[in-house]
Amino acid sequence: MPCDNLRSVLVPVDMGSGSCIVYKLRQTQAMNYTLQQLKDRVNTLIEQQGETAYCAAWIYTKEDCHLKDENGEFDYDNVVEDAEVLERIFDDVGNIDYIYQVIQECVDEVTEEQLMQQQQELV
Repeated sequence: MPCDNLRSVLVPVDMGSGSCIVYKLRQTQAMNYTLQQLKDRVNTLIEQQGETAYCAAWIYTKEDCHLKDENGEFDYDNVVEDAEVLERIFDDVGNIDYIYQVIQECVDEVTEEQLMQQQQELV
């Protein structure tokens, strides 16, 4: 299907006086990058939203791709070093839609809770 690779992204819009509306948009960009590409994206977001804009991020690198020892146990001092294998690992992980679904559900739930709490505090 043509839309299989779409991802939801949250776009916060400052409404002034400390309030914010979050829109869900769909994007086709990959969710895995080189550290330089990630840095460039973060710099662009800083330009667009400012240095004090809040965000959430989950960053995994080769340091999180542990190999197993001869006993089948994870060897936390031994990680994948091959760049092509790492690219494939993170590409595959980036294509697991369940990750984005769970994160989005959590963001939706907490957003609702926080907005309700804010409204109660204003009363």
